[in-house]
Amino acid sequence: MSTPSQEAILIVSAGMMQIPAIKTAKALGLRVVATDRNANAPGFALCDEAVVLDSKDVDGHVRFALEHRERLNLRAAFAGSDIAVTVAAVTNALGLPGIPLDVAQRSNNKGLMKERWLRDGIPTPFGAEVQTLEEARQVLKRTGFPAIVKAVDNAASRGSMKIESEAELPQALEQARAASRTGTAIVEQYVVGAEQSVETIVWQGRHYHVGMADREFGYHPFHIETAHNDPSLLGDDTQRRIYEVVDAAADSLGITFGPAKADMIMTASGPMILEMPARLSGGFHSQYTTPLSTGQDPIRAVMEISLGRPLDEALIRPRQHRTAICAGIFPPPGRIKAIEGLEAARALPGIEQVIVTRQVGDVVTEYIDNGCRFCWVIGVGDDKAQAQAAIARARATIRIEVEPAA
Repeated sequence: MSTPSQEAILIVSAGMMQIPAIKTAKALGLRVVATDRNANAPGFALCDEAVVLDSKDVDGHVRFALEHRERLNLRAAFAGSDIAVTVAAVTNALGLPGIPLDVAQRSNNKGLMKERWLRDGIPTPFGAEVQTLEEARQVLKRTGFPAIVKAVDNAASRGSMKIESEAELPQALEQARAASRTGTAIVEQYVVGAEQSVETIVWQGRHYHVGMADREFGYHPFHIETAHNDPSLLGDDTQRRIYEVVDAAADSLGITFGPAKADMIMTASGPMILEMPARLSGGFHSQYTTPLSTGQDPIRAVMEISLGRPLDEALIRPRQHRTAICAGIFPPPGRIKAIEGLEAARALPGIEQVIVTRQVGDVVTEYIDNGCRFCWVIGVGDDKAQAQAAIARARATIRIEVEPAA
């Protein structure tokens, strides 16, 4: 079998959030092969080859990549969502640019992550992995209240819950364990402060600081991101201190190549890191708000080094200074009766995207994690006030009517 001249890239996951990565790969002239467990994943329509395969099926991806590498001329793998382990397994098996599998596993496991950071003195809230109620109670003696109980190896705050007393622990522990493939949970000190999503790329021994967004949350005791503002409005010195922790945390995990995305919190005692997956940000941050606000293209930058090319620093150098906001719309729980005003909202000045992933007849659930969100508005302006005004106009235009679910 002859090897085709066109290079191919494997993009793991083909959901709505991966569409910009698929489009980027196509613009680079690559043959795009995408995997997703959903046969109707929206990104499949843009791909050259669609493979129905669960993004967490590590062995399945390795088998597919080994079997088809020559037919496809497979030259790179890209993490379209929170699946750094799957991508690392593929790149390791094929000898492609990437990070070692154990590093990817640490970046995807909050227990291993926390253990490493506490060992290395990285500023992070104290926490520990637990399986039983008694183990959790022992950790709570050190964390005190409030505390947060989290899933070990899931994303989008699935299985996360803030607790104020030991009486809330059984429910929180059950939810966190159910959302973890490990069957365990993390019990962690709950710290207070402004939160940031921080984008970095590590290449040839250097940490490149791509960008930082301010995050807003609601729906406590759950941890639902309601909006983010890109770029951050924090001062230069504060951002420098945050990046210092981010860089040290990446070194501690052993991330020496590719993206290292940090969830940070600026507490009264200084910046602390909460999590760091070895991938670019989700939440339409790297996908939309960063390109809109600064003109940077972190997706293309990471994609190119995954192909073995040099890092093009121009791709991650700010070319403009605007503000982009991604904000959610949160109708009450119930069955969706009507969705109106989407096209009118998309036509408003300053509105770049209105993304809706549910339709009439679907059920709006209680907002217990970020996976329950389904409507986002992305607006841009010369400053935060202008972008917020665009978002407000869109929210006033969109109407999502719900009725009690049967």
